[in-house]
Amino acid sequence: MNQKETYWHDEAPKYHWAHSRLKLIAETIRGDASVTSVLDVGAGSGTLAHLLGRGVRYLGLDITGRKEPVDAWPPIRFCDFDDAESFSSLLDQPFDAVVISGVLEYLQDWRGILRLAATKAVKPNGLFLVSAIYDPFYATFPMKRHPAWINRFVPADIRAALAENNLRLDATYPMWAGGYPWTASLSRALAGRGNSVHPRWMHWLGVNQFLFVCHRN
Repeated sequence: MNQKETYWHDEAPKYHWAHSRLKLIAETIRGDASVTSVLDVGAGSGTLAHLLGRGVRYLGLDITGRKEPVDAWPPIRFCDFDDAESFSSLLDQPFDAVVISGVLEYLQDWRGILRLAATKAVKPNGLFLVSAIYDPFYATFPMKRHPAWINRFVPADIRAALAENNLRLDATYPMWAGGYPWTASLSRALAGRGNSVHPRWMHWLGVNQFLFVCHRN
């Protein structure tokens, strides 16, 4: 392994648990009866697959993924998302749903990866879910940004990229850290529908990220 892969093999296990964002993603996918296949971009160890169960055809991509296909479940393929050509080569069939969760913050060309996923990985009218950190929270409160983050987001950044790639925004969920039941309930209660925009002061409520739920036009 190179230095980057070694770093993530040591770092990634911190996030291999069913936190509130993953639970909400799984709930959204399970609520769509048309979804029978899911591509998980930035899958880690495949926690989402365990939340969805084996009834959904699942493929995870991650820099900590297995470099050779094996029979173990869930299937996680190796992918360094800073190598757009390598990522593109893995998108050999479209999926009913694509998840890009907890990964855009780390990418050199996040717009390019989102564009490839939107144009090659998801079926027409397929479900597309994206999460991104909310930088005003980290700029306001004494919370450390992850040392590997190279991008800082506000919702307008993601909304613009979604529109540019022919993705219809259905809902935007403010998210809180952790896996407490109240965080999911609050996210649902304060969700913005369609193109509605959350107020800029949301970070004062502890919102540290957003989840965008879309469909490909």
